[in-house]
Amino acid sequence: MTFKLVYRHGPKMALAEVTALAFLEDAEPVLRQLEKRTREHGDKRLLINLMDVVGTFGPQEQQAIGMLATRYLSHLDRVASLVPEDKLTRVSERVAQAKGMQLRVFTGFTDAVNWLVED
Repeated sequence: MTFKLVYRHGPKMALAEVTALAFLEDAEPVLRQLEKRTREHGDKRLLINLMDVVGTFGPQEQQAIGMLATRYLSHLDRVASLVPEDKLTRVSERVAQAKGMQLRVFTGFTDAVNWLVED
């Protein structure tokens, strides 16, 4: 388990910056930490910056991450994840949305923030 998580709580949303290698076994501990911190702060909207995740998840791993997101982050009103354009697949987004979660994947920071803070 090798990852770094920086969590910043703000008035309208929280920001989590993840630095890690793209290993599925790191995804669940990160999501558990995010659940804990969002609940501690009472945050309802979260931006997860994944720009510093090195490597790529395959389609089955992305499906698993979407399921894990629904397990640990379904208490949130909205979750945006930020990924590099060359890693955008929307697999985890589709899985989470199919379970009723408001999760969207973005390649632009401003677009992600705008979606999170809109009413």
